Amino acid sequence: MRYSCWVIGLLVCVLVCEAQGAKRPVTETERLARELKRSPGDMELHCRMAQAQLAEGDTAAAEKTLDYALKLKETPCLYMQKARIQLAQQDFYSAARYCAQAVKAGMKPEEDSLIFRIDSLSSGGVRMCIQKLATEDKKNDALRYGLEQMEQSRPRARSQQSDVSHQQAEEDSIIAEIPFLNQTERLEMKGKINGLPIRLSVDTTATLSSISGVETMFMLKNEYISKADIRDNNTAVMIKRLEIGESVVLNDITLQHRATQEQSVILCMGDLERLGRIRIDDKKRMLVIYK
Repeated sequence: MRYSCWVIGLLVCVLVCEAQGAKRPVTETERLARELKRSPGDMELHCRMAQAQLAEGDTAAAEKTLDYALKLKETPCLYMQKARIQLAQQDFYSAARYCAQAVKAGMKPEEDSLIFRIDSLSSGGVRMCIQKLATEDKKNDALRYGLEQMEQSRPRARSQQSDVSHQQAEEDSIIAEIPFLNQTERLEMKGKINGLPIRLSVDTTATLSSISGVETMFMLKNEYISKADIRDNNTAVMIKRLEIGESVVLNDITLQHRATQEQSVILCMGDLERLGRIRIDDKKRMLVIYK
């Protein structure tokens, strides 16, 4: 009798575990891994897999995915993902090189704002890269060509104003300056979601903005969002009003739901650039938005 009870209890535990496992939603990386097994030569799938791994914070896995895919075929998308990783690590020289390789692989410089962001963050990263290449013993004409194409495509002031006048014009075009909350590498700001005070993090490598599972459940429970705002089979959350700092607002923004994400909300540069041109001022520790 005791043996039978023990067996029945074990079976119940197994069934409960299987039921819980069945309810667990499939992650984006798991879904893409299945697709890659069916289409291992699809470079777009490899690129999306690297994006999903970066969104989950697994930089090592993303680099491994990109390195493997680049051995199969060189594409602009793969090189730009490599550039984003280097940019996050503040290795502007390597980021510029990967951007140049993307140009060499067929991407037009004006198609991706990351190229111009390198210049903004590194005070001339493309020109720095060209100058450094000139001092190297090994010639790389193709890479130099890509960099020169990037340099020629940089937005330039057409007038011959003095540096002082140019600086004044840039200051006049500032929409907002939003201070970061700390002196660490994490770029955090004050914000609100539908009126709820929250911390926002900026990730220069992320391709999608995201929200933690804990924050989603809290907002749903306290009616800051409704069940109707949960989209795409519980993988995304539609936010009607996102306030950044004291005076900047993004309306109708979609945040990817990340169950294991530590930060409350992570904003990608693509969504921030809906507000205008973006620059991260490391010296003043603030996010600057221009017209």
